[in-house]
Amino acid sequence: MARQDVLNKAQSQNGVVERPPGSNKTEYGLWYQPSLNGHKWCAMFVSWVFHHAGHPLGHIQTKNGIHHCQAAHNYYREKGKLTSNPEPGDLVIYDWTGDGYADHIGIFIKWNNSEKTVLEAWEGNTSTSNNSDGGGVMKRIRSRNLVKSFINPGVYSDNRVTPVATSIKKGDRGSKVAQIQKYLYDIGYEIEIDGWFGSQTEAFLKEFQIKNTMNASGIADAVTIGALQGEANQMSVARSKFVSGSYLRRGAVGFMVTELQRALNAKDSRLNLAITGNFDLVTLQAVKAFQTKSKLVSDGIVGPMTFGKLGIS
Repeated sequence: MARQDVLNKAQSQNGVVERPPGSNKTEYGLWYQPSLNGHKWCAMFVSWVFHHAGHPLGHIQTKNGIHHCQAAHNYYREKGKLTSNPEPGDLVIYDWTGDGYADHIGIFIKWNNSEKTVLEAWEGNTSTSNNSDGGGVMKRIRSRNLVKSFINPGVYSDNRVTPVATSIKKGDRGSKVAQIQKYLYDIGYEIEIDGWFGSQTEAFLKEFQIKNTMNASGIADAVTIGALQGEANQMSVARSKFVSGSYLRRGAVGFMVTELQRALNAKDSRLNLAITGNFDLVTLQAVKAFQTKSKLVSDGIVGPMTFGKLGIS
């Protein structure tokens, strides 16, 4: 029952919010030692849940566990705990834009469909209008495309880990795929950055490999990824374009822009925005028009209020 104990403890916190709002002050921050009350707390919530379920994560950053998502990912990666087949009660770490940085963490509940492309997780410091700093505990439904890693934290008797493939290929999903797509986008390929390795990504990758006199496998192995990184780093289009999942503006690229464009189209069937993952002038104009219609400040910046009106969680 160890895994269910963790899930039950997480569920018992459903609806808990920080007080006062916007303060990042919670019982989880008070409990975490040394106290970090007032700091972002999604990882402290996870540490609290495991501890109070009787399965503490152990001394990682401090004696009580973790308080940085990227630190958690790096720690468990070094310990060989990353898994491609998560089970209920495992950890899930998100990378909202595929920039390689761990933005948020939760506790995996289950897959929501047979294709394993949508998952449920218990998360802290989240809301439907702000994924990473929303101030509450709730169950979230997430796309597999946003996941950086799944982790078996090693606190259960069933310590099963399914090795994570080092190469990325057609059919794969997640933030690593979004990274590959961003590299391709930055060097001039008109690719949709959606975190799904489909036929378009495979075709562009083969084209890139042929251009660089490499084996045209269509698989992003370590050598191909290194070549992509090298070429992308030489381009003037760069990391300043990558923004957080909480605020988007013109020049942003990535999965969240794709979701924005889809949501705008859903709100106005006549709009017919191209789903490119690129926050271009046309997208900016559509955002401003939507904000005006929704009686929001028409500044073209997509923040929590605009996300909320669009229904993007």
